[in-house]
Amino acid sequence: MTNEPVEFEKIETTDEVKAEKPKKVKAPKNPVIQKDIMRYKKNKFGANLAILGLAVGCLYFLVLYAQVKNNDFYYTWQIAFDVIYNLFFLLFVFLFSEQVKNYNRKLFPLQIIVGVLQIARIFWLPFTGMLANAITWATFLAMAIFLAASGACIIASAVIGFIRSKEVDEFSKKLEAGEVDLEVELKKEENGGEVNA
Repeated sequence: MTNEPVEFEKIETTDEVKAEKPKKVKAPKNPVIQKDIMRYKKNKFGANLAILGLAVGCLYFLVLYAQVKNNDFYYTWQIAFDVIYNLFFLLFVFLFSEQVKNYNRKLFPLQIIVGVLQIARIFWLPFTGMLANAITWATFLAMAIFLAASGACIIASAVIGFIRSKEVDEFSKKLEAGEVDLEVELKKEENGGEVNA
């Protein structure tokens, strides 16, 4: 055995720490400018909620009219009235969605009434059909869920539309009265841009 010296590799160590670049953070949005943007931007969220309520209402009467075809219980004057009501429902809810989209709150009370009527309809044809064993519990439950969801969407659309249209009206009044200066706010926004954290 030979005793040859063992060579160790030199490991270089560095104490350098990589410097991190400062992160860019967006400045918070200016509420005055956001309200000014609302005056020119459509209220799509509120309008889409009304359309969603309309679509879910359509699912309800598709299920109901399938029961009419399969069961003699619904062959009464009530189903004729329901068909007429649904035609007006479709027309009015589409009109409501357009009003909400344009920040108009004139039809707000009528929209709330239609939303409440959708929920109340659960206790008319679906409930009476279930009590008379003309439909199953599952069918009743599906129709009740569709009507409740439809009513909730229409009411939520009305409330959101009312709140946003009120904000736009109040901002427009402040703008006309000179309480808000958009030029000053725009200059603040230009100078604020991005800040280093």
